[in-house]
Amino acid sequence: MRFRRLIFLTIASAFVTVDIAGAQDGGSGGEGASDGQTQGGSGASVDLPLVGEVPVPGFLSSLLGIESDAPENPGQGGGQGQSRPPAVVYSEAQEEPVGESFRFLGRVTPIEQVEVQARITGFIEEVAFDGGEFVEEGNLLFQIQREQYETALASAEARLDSAEAANAETERQLARRRELRESNTVSQANLDDAIASAAASRAQVRQAEADVRQAELDLSYTSIEAPISGKMSAPFITRGNYVSASSGPLAELVQLDPIWGVFSLGENRLSRWRQLGIGSGEIAPIEDREEEAENNSSAGPVGDDAPQAQSIEEANYRLSLVLPDGSVYAEEGEFAFVGNSVDATTGTVEVRVRFANPEGLLLPNQNVTLRVEEANPPVLPVIQQAAVQLGRDGRTVWVVNDDDTVSRLPIEVEPGPEPGTVAVTRGLEGGERVIVRGALQLRDGQTVDPRTTGQQGGVPGGAAQGGAAGEGSGDGTSSEGSGQSGGSGGSE
Repeated sequence: MRFRRLIFLTIASAFVTVDIAGAQDGGSGGEGASDGQTQGGSGASVDLPLVGEVPVPGFLSSLLGIESDAPENPGQGGGQGQSRPPAVVYSEAQEEPVGESFRFLGRVTPIEQVEVQARITGFIEEVAFDGGEFVEEGNLLFQIQREQYETALASAEARLDSAEAANAETERQLARRRELRESNTVSQANLDDAIASAAASRAQVRQAEADVRQAELDLSYTSIEAPISGKMSAPFITRGNYVSASSGPLAELVQLDPIWGVFSLGENRLSRWRQLGIGSGEIAPIEDREEEAENNSSAGPVGDDAPQAQSIEEANYRLSLVLPDGSVYAEEGEFAFVGNSVDATTGTVEVRVRFANPEGLLLPNQNVTLRVEEANPPVLPVIQQAAVQLGRDGRTVWVVNDDDTVSRLPIEVEPGPEPGTVAVTRGLEGGERVIVRGALQLRDGQTVDPRTTGQQGGVPGGAAQGGAAGEGSGDGTSSEGSGQSGGSGGSE
């Protein structure tokens, strides 16, 4: 780095030599002209070995971070003026909702799915759908020829009539035998035969009634209706084909509204969910969360608007789906159930979330992402991660005050809502001008030239990031004393 600076300064000296020579050739009066050139230049210089002190042009002094010793107003007061304040770039701490969130990959599964099959044999006479339609429970899907089953029903009804007539005769015979037995006209054996005949006749009536019911069922099976409401597939068998109970499915019907999202939850995440009370009707008592809340409260709030620890009973979570194209599904979900065992092979447990699907946008076996977020997250100041410096005293940021002086504030942070940001849980209230570039050589109370990110031209690149003497962070935040930032990774 020192060798590179030496090369730059050597080139700069050549430019200055040419500039001075041109001024002398123009002839404006010896030393007076030389003094005028010196005052009209940048005022920055560097002492080179074997060369001596060499003036540095303004564009190179800004690039290399060399400060000028010349007064801001060289024509006044004989060097009594002040140097310009250093330029810094800031961004305003914006208050945003910052909550805990989880993401899981999964798939869509229908709650009810039916393979439509025939229960009887016969030829398909009508297919009442084309495929892809939404049908209601009870709608006709297939019609099998009815004639043979109507005939079978008529035959069963005829047998029932015959059995009922025979039963009526045996009942009359039984009544006469009982009267005759009371007058000892017939023997007890004749009465017993009449009783047995009447019982057999009644059994034949019941058998005939069962045959009629079976014939009615067979006839009803000729009309294959939708057992559930849902969306039909294309028919697998068309009109005129002979089908039977062994022919396999004729079509497939799936319920789309509501529908399940099925996800695999790791054992460690399952324990966390149980602690948060997600997916269960009761909130489990968690000692470590209570201790954390007590520690936060004992540390004392920073200002009246400091975020308070939210009790686990008040924590509600919003369940949403991220579709394959990255868009968020409009309907929110609710837990159907969490599995009662962990898969020994994968170490996961199945979680099912119910989603309304009135438009049929979600389809079975579709890959989706479950997003679990706090329904009412706390609102915290959010700043760029590059503004955070990590030292022996913890994390700090430089803030530009209303009078354009700077102050160094200690803060506590947690992950922000977007990559490259952090949420400040303590130390800021929102609206502060937080320095993101130019904080390398700042001092408390120093006056600066604050600029927004759109006005950052002229801010020294070497002083863009970093902080006072300290230790490197290694966790993505700025590192004090190294000149590095978590975002840029560059140093001078």
